Amino acid sequence: MTSLTGYLGKARSVARFENEFKTQAASLYYAENIGFDFSYWQMAGVSFSADSFNTWIIEESVKKAIIILNSSVSVEEFTLKLDYTLAGVQGSQSMQSMYGIN
Repeated sequence: MTSLTGYLGKARSVARFENEFKTQAASLYYAENIGFDFSYWQMAGVSFSADSFNTWIIEESVKKAIIILNSSVSVEEFTLKLDYTLAGVQGSQSMQSMYGIN
C-alpha cells in the first residue's frame, strides 16, 4: 500500500496515474470509476503478454485523460515492472507491482 506522503513528492499526473494503476476498478464504494479493470488479465485462459499489457495500459490511461508518451513492461517471476513517461512530466518514472498473486 502506498502512503499519502509518497504521493505528495510526485507530480500530480504521476501520482494520479499510479493511484489509478494500483486500484482495481469498482473496488471503492464511493468512487467505482477509479482504477483500471485488471480482472481481464486474471481470467483463466488469458495468457499474459508484456506487449499486449503495455498497449492495454496506454489505452486505459487515455480513457482517464492520462497521456503516456513512452512505456515498457517487463515481468520477472511475479514482479511486473512498468517504465513510463507521462505528457507534461519531465523524466521517466518506474513502478513495480506484484503480478499473478491474489
